[in-house]
Amino acid sequence: MPFKCSGLNEKVVLVTGGSSGVGRATCMAFAAQGARVAVHANRGAERARTVVEQIREGGGVAETFCADLTRADELDRLIPDVLSTFGALDVLVNNAGDPISRTAFVHVDEALLDRTLAINFKAPFLLSRRAVEPLASTRGSIVNLSTAVTRRNGAGQNLAYACAKGAINMLTAGLAAELGPLGIRVNCVAPGVVDTELQKRLSNPQRLVVSTGRQIIKRPAQPEEIAAMIVFLSSAEASFITGQVVFVDGG
Repeated sequence: MPFKCSGLNEKVVLVTGGSSGVGRATCMAFAAQGARVAVHANRGAERARTVVEQIREGGGVAETFCADLTRADELDRLIPDVLSTFGALDVLVNNAGDPISRTAFVHVDEALLDRTLAINFKAPFLLSRRAVEPLASTRGSIVNLSTAVTRRNGAGQNLAYACAKGAINMLTAGLAAELGPLGIRVNCVAPGVVDTELQKRLSNPQRLVVSTGRQIIKRPAQPEEIAAMIVFLSSAEASFITGQVVFVDGG
């Protein structure tokens, strides 16, 4: 981490989808600030354990928490499990998400729509609701993850995902207003193209050229560049920032 933020040392941070990509970079970035990190994963449990081991090797504190956030029973126990382990919650990063597949609008069936909304909107909505009480007690914060596609007309055969993330933008603004009196700040980071395995799975070299060609900075972001903004929005330096969707998309 090339910079130092204040107010994060010893804080407890839960990062959903923390096993790879932006989630992994975010876990490592918070650990570098002295935070205690709850690394959540579902199918990436083994990768999450590797992230925890790397944090511990660097002298940090981290634990793995596994849950399928599309299942109510598993989502319900995630916050209590973190509280049982660490005793508090200061920051919730709603990073877990998945575009699932690139599918033209006319071919999106109800099952695909339900799956897309379940992980990309319903899960962060419900998890944020369950985090309100512990975050209020620490005057903590929530950082949601959206996408830069929400401010473009055309989602590259991923309209269901873009709509779900548009709802996250609205959730951010609404929660900031509703939870502000409790001392909870809520912000959102909307990345553009990021160099991750997920991006490679859903894209191809030709699509990448087109996507980055629209940007002022004509390259994909590195996961660490997105993580840096997430950490900043959680820090004391951002204490007067709430309700914002910050586009980290190369212009």
